[in-house]
Amino acid sequence: MLVIDTCSGTVLAAEHCVLLADGALNPAEWDALEAMSDGEVSSLARERGRQLLPDVQALDAVAALLSAQDWSSDQLNAVAEMVRATGRTIADLP
Repeated sequence: MLVIDTCSGTVLAAEHCVLLADGALNPAEWDALEAMSDGEVSSLARERGRQLLPDVQALDAVAALLSAQDWSSDQLNAVAEMVRATGRTIADLP
C-alpha cells in the first residue's frame, strides 16, 4: 500500500507511515511540528500514532483469527482493531 500526499505528490510506503489522530497532540504540539527536525517528528509520531497495516496483512490476520474458531465478541473487537489499523474508521454506537 502506498500513501500519497495529494498536495505535494510525495509517495510513501504505508509500512513507514503512522496515523496521528486529531487528539493525539495538543494544539501547541501541532504548532511545534514545523520547527521540529525530521527525527523529532518521527519519534513523536511513533510514540503517539498508530502504524498503518496494509490491507493484505489485515485480511490475513482476520482470516487467521476467525479460522477454525467459535467466534466471540473478543474476536469481533480484535477484527475491528485490525480494520482500524488500516486507517479506516469504525464508528462506535452512541
